[in-house]
Formats: sequence, structure tokens, C-alpha cells
Amino acid sequence: MKLHFVTDGLSNEQADTLLSIESAMIGRSSIAVFNLKNLDVFTNRTPEKAKAFVSDKLGVFLMEPLEALLAVTGLDLIGLYHVIKGVPVVLTGRHK
Repeated sequence: MKLHFVTDGLSNEQADTLLSIESAMIGRSSIAVFNLKNLDVFTNRTPEKAKAFVSDKLGVFLMEPLEALLAVTGLDLIGLYHVIKGVPVVLTGRHK
């Protein structure tokens, strides 16, 4: 599954950030981002509590690729969540 953000109507800065996230997604990280988008993360919590909540919901299988994506993009978990939350996506399957 490949995830593409719909950037129509967004500021250039937000669109650029989303496109950099999209280009950095490999393997299971697109599934992790999709699942993160659909969580209701209370961002007023401490970063540690927010990460514990997300980790509990996604599990190790998706947290590892998500943490790798965060390392590549330089975003923190809350920053990534704010950028992707509410942005429509298009999912495409694998072509053989």
C-alpha cells in the first residue's frame, strides 16, 4: 500500500512537509502513518504520554517504522501528527 497526501488548498510549507514525509515513507511506515492519522491523540499531554498512547495503539510492528520515519524527517511525533491529521489521503495498491 502506498499513501499519497492530497495537498490541494494547503500552504506551500505544509504541502512541502507532507511531500517530504511521503517521499521518506518506506515499507510499513505508510501503514503506520495512516493509522496514526486515524488516532485521536491528545496533544496537550506530555510527549512521553502521547508516545506511550500511540505505541500502545500501533504496537511494535508499526512503531519501529514510524520512529525510523521520524528520524529521517526530523519531526517529533506530535509535530508529525499535527501535519498529517485532517489531510485527506489516497491509498494505492501494489502493481504487479
